[in-house]
Amino acid sequence: MQTSRHGSLIRHALALTLALASVAAWTAPRLVAGPVTIAPQGDPVAELVKKLKDEGDRAKVDLIKDLANQKTRPALDGLLQVYDAMKTTFMKREVVRALPAFDGVPDAEQPALQKLTDVATEAPEPELREAALDGLGACPGHGKDFLRMIVNSPADDGVRERAIALHVKMATKDDMTWYRELYKPKVDEKAEKEREKEAKEQKKKEKEDKKKAKGKEDKDKDKEEEAPPKPKRVVSLNTIRLAAFGALASSLTIEELQEATKDAYPKIRLASLDEMAARGDKKTQDFALDILKSPDAPGNIRVMAARVLAKIQGTKAAPEFMKYATRGDSPIELRRGLAEILAGFDDPGVNKDLVNELGKGKSADERLFQIYAVRQLKDEHVDKVLVRMLTDKDEDVVVAAAKILGERKYKDAIAPLKKLWDKSGKNRDVMRAAMNATAMIRGDDPTWVDELVALTKSDDPEVRSLALDGLGAASDKRHIEKIVAALEDPNWSTRLAALEALEKMKVKEAISAIIIRMGKEEGRMKNEFANTLWRLTGQPYADNPEGWDNWWKGAKNDFQILTDADLEKVKSGEEEWRLRQTTRVDSKFFGIRIISHRVIFIIDVSGSMEEGLLNDYKGRPGAKRIEVARGELAKCIQSLDSSALFNIVTFSSDAERWVDGSLAAANEKNRNDATAFAEKLAAGGGTNLYGALENAFADPDVDTIFVMSDGEPSMGTVIDPMQIREHVAAWNEHRKIVINTIAVGGQFQILEWLAKDSGGTHVKFE
Repeated sequence: MQTSRHGSLIRHALALTLALASVAAWTAPRLVAGPVTIAPQGDPVAELVKKLKDEGDRAKVDLIKDLANQKTRPALDGLLQVYDAMKTTFMKREVVRALPAFDGVPDAEQPALQKLTDVATEAPEPELREAALDGLGACPGHGKDFLRMIVNSPADDGVRERAIALHVKMATKDDMTWYRELYKPKVDEKAEKEREKEAKEQKKKEKEDKKKAKGKEDKDKDKEEEAPPKPKRVVSLNTIRLAAFGALASSLTIEELQEATKDAYPKIRLASLDEMAARGDKKTQDFALDILKSPDAPGNIRVMAARVLAKIQGTKAAPEFMKYATRGDSPIELRRGLAEILAGFDDPGVNKDLVNELGKGKSADERLFQIYAVRQLKDEHVDKVLVRMLTDKDEDVVVAAAKILGERKYKDAIAPLKKLWDKSGKNRDVMRAAMNATAMIRGDDPTWVDELVALTKSDDPEVRSLALDGLGAASDKRHIEKIVAALEDPNWSTRLAALEALEKMKVKEAISAIIIRMGKEEGRMKNEFANTLWRLTGQPYADNPEGWDNWWKGAKNDFQILTDADLEKVKSGEEEWRLRQTTRVDSKFFGIRIISHRVIFIIDVSGSMEEGLLNDYKGRPGAKRIEVARGELAKCIQSLDSSALFNIVTFSSDAERWVDGSLAAANEKNRNDATAFAEKLAAGGGTNLYGALENAFADPDVDTIFVMSDGEPSMGTVIDPMQIREHVAAWNEHRKIVINTIAVGGQFQILEWLAKDSGGTHVKFE
């Protein structure tokens, strides 16, 4: 992800692209915004600009809209001044959203669209980049031309991907030639050789610099950091190729589609199959079956192939699906997908076969497939077999049976689940599954609620959190005092469970306690308390305990908890409220803001991390992934809040911690030690992602995890990505750890899943 240091580079690249492209549709000359002379007093533009600049981030959004509606060049120049004057992301975004109003305005259209392009490619805030891209997509005049320039530019991968998606929505026949070029880019051999030469020279220079720096301080280090980056190469991304192919597909011949089924990128192969199937081509099912059978194809791609077969063959495909769902070498993702397809047939014959086979699988994988295939079938025989499967010798089968029984709310399972809960011992996965299933079945039963109250005093923090989650779901206000007391629990995830329970119950009596506890929190937890207070009251005091306290002293006598309608309004404005905050978080890891004060960084140091990135990284051609990891980690550590706690887990074939035991304080010594540790990271070995996650989750204090990896799991207790996902989701159900993920050198579904399931952020670098 590029920072603002690269703004001039991207502007230059985009301007150069525009000049070379000679966009025929563009007739107005490019105007460069210069000094603006504000019109005399009485001029509505001048008055609006002055009012906006005077009021700043407190100004009403309607003033921005009023200024944009003037649709003149002075109005545009005024808006650009207002953009620079604003401090909050929210107000900057509102200015960006107003710029499409100048689409079609002769002397203002080009500079308005250029500003949208600059923001889309340079702004560090993702909200601004997204708004700018959407703005270009809303400009029917020439927005498409600028989106094309972004796709062809060295902008960030995510920006280019969003730009092509928006461009395709506006596509006409005239764009098909360009889409063909994107789908099948020509290799510039001369440029490739030049790039290889640059990479070799870069590595040679790095070695020479290391030799010179040995035994003495590198006095020029800071100067090198500030040196302007070299131009980035524009890389052909598979995601962009896929979008272009999708736009082309309907116009391709059957022969061209058949050729596309051999494409190196699996998703293009599947997209071609979908198009062939839509046309009723007879060869489609042969191609789809080949992909389904291919052990080398990713699980999700094989599932997509199965869906194509299901469209063509219907229930006739069921025997083939069952065969691959029960094979020992089939990945779990394929098994789950085939189970869903078979259940989706809702065919009496298929359902009968599935029910009859339930529990009879020879392997654990086969029995797991059977469980998920019947999860939606209303059949008491299914319930009874699932209860018997609670005694299965395989732990994953037991956990799955308990989970499905909970979903089905089968009351006769309560006693067996309680027995399983009591006998689980140290097996936390089984205990957790039995407890969760029991909670789902018993719901708001008064006797169960009383049992939950007793469990809030358990020595086990996870049990306390589960009990509080259950009390929140039951909304039994008899026990508010017990939940309020849990706000002082020593375990952060238990305090968060209590906070969430009180929010669900929407009781005025809890607000004072929440405000008091907020003053004792920091980092992510302080942010969680602030967000909860906002949703309960609609008041704008952010993470300022004094502000909340002063407001509450004057408001508590007359305050009424928000109605459902008011709450919906508050929730719909939550993003606006967040973006209006003027406080900034300076600590980032690969562009993701670090709010937490209890964070673990999980860093992949497997052998593949020695490989270079496809894209240039901050102007460096072919930078090694491990070098990028070292640099980003060291920079991030130095920017951590001094009151934060942190640790580093590195993993290859095994997983190791920088500091054994609990999280380390981010004091100067520890930051320097951790930075030195980061700078010495070396790559080698396999990819034991599961072991690294297990290691991080063993820390009771961590509330946020960052995972950086460059490949799919290849070693460890669990390798299958879907199984890793399910295990981590189970561990995290009551821990509530946020997991942010960074994919370096490719796109890995497991990393996307981990971030999505935990409410984290996922970014990627090719």
